[in-house]
Amino acid sequence: MKSEWGRRDVFRAAMLAVPAFAVAQTMMPGRASATTIDPSCEVPADPVPTPAPEAPASATGAYGPAGSHWPARTPEPGDAFDLVVEVEPNWWTIQNAIADAIQQQPQGKIKIAVKPGVFDYGYGAGSTDYGVLHGINAGGRTWRVLVVPRDGWGTVTASGTIAQASSRGYAFVSVSGISVVGFDFSGQAVLVRDAQDFALAWSTVGQLNITANNANTSGVEFVECVLPNQVDDDTDRMAFRIANNYSIDGVSLLGCYVAPAYKAAGSSSHCDTFQASRSSGSGGIRNLRFEDSVFFQSSSQVLMMERTSGVSLAHSAFIGGLRGTGRYPIGAGRHVMTAQNTLWGKTTDPVTNATASDSFIAGSIRGWNFASASNTVVSHNPPTPASGEFTVDDAYAAADQALPQSWYDANCPMPDAARLATIWAAL
Repeated sequence: MKSEWGRRDVFRAAMLAVPAFAVAQTMMPGRASATTIDPSCEVPADPVPTPAPEAPASATGAYGPAGSHWPARTPEPGDAFDLVVEVEPNWWTIQNAIADAIQQQPQGKIKIAVKPGVFDYGYGAGSTDYGVLHGINAGGRTWRVLVVPRDGWGTVTASGTIAQASSRGYAFVSVSGISVVGFDFSGQAVLVRDAQDFALAWSTVGQLNITANNANTSGVEFVECVLPNQVDDDTDRMAFRIANNYSIDGVSLLGCYVAPAYKAAGSSSHCDTFQASRSSGSGGIRNLRFEDSVFFQSSSQVLMMERTSGVSLAHSAFIGGLRGTGRYPIGAGRHVMTAQNTLWGKTTDPVTNATASDSFIAGSIRGWNFASASNTVVSHNPPTPASGEFTVDDAYAAADQALPQSWYDANCPMPDAARLATIWAAL
């Protein structure tokens, strides 16, 4: 998080002042692939949700992107730069420009300004694929290198689709000291692998993952990363995966928005909104911070985690069951959830040392051990934290009731292109 907000604070205050956010001044109901499939995820006899009661807006601001978060140690586009390099939307060109720039300016502010256009296909977003940016060591500098569209968000886009992610997705591999900000990857998958001190910010993405399988991954920030559209696919929307004794440590998700994935009816695939898992070795996943973010339930879980400790839920919303189907309806031929698996872990391998503050958790919590809880609303049956307590609001206990449109508008405005162009206008 930046220490000086100024302009963004003023802008966010203005955004929160519009009528949609003035619904109430009281505390809201919250602010809020390698795992066993829950056998309770079956098609109900009557999948049609009924509207939930009206809900007041969050008194302290909406969840999701607001143009108020910025990656650490990253100059803003309007800053005075020591070096600005304009490049075509070509990954090799960007890679070479970064390498040359950090030689010219070892400690200066550097902006790589990408001209409007479309990136070519990547080399895949799998666990062994070569990166579109690969092996760039800009770590240890005062400022991260800023890679940003010259003409703002929406002017540089991706090629391909999520279905092509395995062969054409985008991977950032073994990179450090770089902030990639302001790109439209909404139709494609992005993977950050074996990276340190790296940020992806103010960007739309189709699928977003982190893997550590050849080096420890640390100091990664996802800042206002937006996955706005539901996908009808048997896939996790976000996944943090470790293997070969490597770990993921210290990842921040700030102002993020993640829509669901709905698998086909009858599919045995596991389909989470966010999954943290280990496929081999003794590594762990530690120190994850979810702040000002919102996650909707996919066909399986909202947050599914194993081998994970130190998870902070701060002013974030996790919407389980059919509560999110008022915004993201389940189409014909897709699996309809009967379970409301919101925060999920193995009872034999629980998430440890979790904290919750100023958040909204609608749905079931299992396999999570909380060190503390404060000012956090849950729908029902909360765990007992070591310190503090959860607040139960049984108005949200019914898993088959969609939240009303007014709740979405007030608490997590739809991050469509028009809204993003407004809140990210500083690009």
